Amino acid sequence: LTDKVEGNLLAAHQEIQKLGLLFPPGALRFDDVQQAVLDVSRYDVFKLGNAVLSGDPVRVARVMDGLKAEGEAAVLVLWALAEEIRYLLKMAEGLQRNVPGAQLIRDLRIWGDRQKLLEPAARRQSVPRLRAALQECARLDRMSKGLEPGDVFEDLLKLALSL
Repeated sequence: LTDKVEGNLLAAHQEIQKLGLLFPPGALRFDDVQQAVLDVSRYDVFKLGNAVLSGDPVRVARVMDGLKAEGEAAVLVLWALAEEIRYLLKMAEGLQRNVPGAQLIRDLRIWGDRQKLLEPAARRQSVPRLRAALQECARLDRMSKGLEPGDVFEDLLKLALSL
């Protein structure tokens, strides 16, 4: 159920109510629930950024698959991923210069959940690796515009998982 609603509590509540209407009181079998519950998750590019920063490869793959299935434009997904890489690069460069993480968060104007996620994510990456990731974004931009062959969503997934 949680995989199908992806944090949408209203949808989860509705699916539970639906199960109550479809099945008699008592224990439910996994197969019955799996067949009855719709995939009502809604993905946006910002969920992808949080999944990448949190270092959760399963969630990254799920969000990327959801974005592709919902017909999200590859250039928008690429933009969001490139933005995260830019922030990671700035944070990693600052940390390399021994600038305190809290100061970098303030300077970069990072708010919300990303405040807790950005510094540990930057520490997992090297500056050269992040620069290479930005170069990969340039290649994926050309691919998304039809200037290079390939499956842009497959390569976006590879890049996101590498982070």
